[in-house]
Amino acid sequence: MIIVKLIGGLGNQMFQYAAAKSLALNQNKKLLVDRSAFETYKTHQYGLNHFNANVLFSSEENRFSRKIRSIFSKSLDYEETDFSYNKDFYSLKGNPTVLSGYFQSEQYFKNYEQEIRNDFVVTSPLKQITSNTILQMQQENAVSIHFRRGDYVGHGLHDTKNEAYYEKAVTLVESKIESPVFYVFSDDIAWAKEHFKANSKIVFVDFNDASSNFEDMVLMSKCKHNIIANSSFSWWGAWLNSNPDKIVTAPALWFNDQDIDSSDIVPEDWIKL
Repeated sequence: MIIVKLIGGLGNQMFQYAAAKSLALNQNKKLLVDRSAFETYKTHQYGLNHFNANVLFSSEENRFSRKIRSIFSKSLDYEETDFSYNKDFYSLKGNPTVLSGYFQSEQYFKNYEQEIRNDFVVTSPLKQITSNTILQMQQENAVSIHFRRGDYVGHGLHDTKNEAYYEKAVTLVESKIESPVFYVFSDDIAWAKEHFKANSKIVFVDFNDASSNFEDMVLMSKCKHNIIANSSFSWWGAWLNSNPDKIVTAPALWFNDQDIDSSDIVPEDWIKL
């Protein structure tokens, strides 16, 4: 059995689930999701219930996951130590194997990409305005651009002051894409409306809140191209974009701390600026 402990926002939960699901598929084992941390962690809510993923998340199963290690003598607790991909990940074998970490690299689940994409199909109903926006996007060269603020502002690790990155990304997109339309996403949309300017058409997506943020991710994935923040949320919006000719830009500076190896976070075919 594989048990993964979920923590963090929706993007982080998706990385944790994707890595664990891939390990379970690789070893032909059952996957159990432990969401017990959300009983006390109030910054974010459990969010995988919006997807097609068939996960075990009932309270009874969570109690089981907390007790299971006392039952099996061959359990393995694996706690991720940094953000680099662990090449020995598929060799982790316990009974059960309990995973803790962020696992922010597609290398953890690249061998099972189609299964992960299928699991992350949204099954929760979309608001009518979201569906209408998707239809509009399909008629345009839609480009998502994400400004992550909220708990990042003033945060020593994540507040990377990426103004120059966004300027370069917009310039690059406008030089390569005919008549792009920038769809702006942010957890501080008022700030984005005040500060983001471009020579092209801009649409500010301001009709989703924390309870429906999965709809923002759906909209990002329906854009033809993506300008992401140093954020797991917009990372997934870009990764789920099925356009084979998509342009995705990501900030070269993912963390302020230069000693943190973030080289495995951004896929090789995305453009770091």
